[in-house]
Amino acid sequence: MNTYVAIDPMALVLSDKAYLIYVELKHPHVPALDAVKQTMQRLSADDRRLAVAQAKSLAEYGRAVLDAAAH
Repeated sequence: MNTYVAIDPMALVLSDKAYLIYVELKHPHVPALDAVKQTMQRLSADDRRLAVAQAKSLAEYGRAVLDAAAH
């Protein structure tokens, strides 16, 4: 598996709080579902399986957070 890592230069320039504001403005936390669907359609079968496995893992974390918050 290839892992690509990039450092956003703005993370080095802005304070943590300012960077979070910047990122939210640049990439709002609203899922771009059409882009996700288009991307998934272009993936190889192996990459698609990996993406699905990672999404399921994140969903499990989300359920754990929701369960903990409900108590």
